[in-house]
Amino acid sequence: MMKTTLTCTLSLALLAGCAPFSSPDARDTPADGHTARNALDWPGSYEGTLPCADCPGIKTRLTLMKGERYERQTQYLDREPQPEIVTGTFSWESDGSTIRLDASGDSQRYFVAENQVIMLYRDGTRPTGPLAPHYVLRRAQ
Repeated sequence: MMKTTLTCTLSLALLAGCAPFSSPDARDTPADGHTARNALDWPGSYEGTLPCADCPGIKTRLTLMKGERYERQTQYLDREPQPEIVTGTFSWESDGSTIRLDASGDSQRYFVAENQVIMLYRDGTRPTGPLAPHYVLRRAQ
């Protein structure tokens, strides 16, 4: 009986020791430590026309500045003669590639990539399907 208990205990300890441990932050950050925040030249302006449920689109210009500041210009194409301009701050999420605008920017999230930013859904996921390319703002020339 003692031998069986000892064998079971050692087996459980061995199995527990084999389970990989990773903190949530370790899973969010690439293994080499490179993220958009530290590896890309992300400051600059990004432009595009985002989808709109009841209009032809929303012309958008998002300017990201050092010091985690931004300016966002949005213009509903068939409604507003002038763009609405909002300024504020943004923060980097733990993955180092996603930013979240402050409350002035409706806490909107964007995935920062090489020469583009992708507007994310409210739940933080990337758009998929045929409309996905319309959520991309490209670096302005």
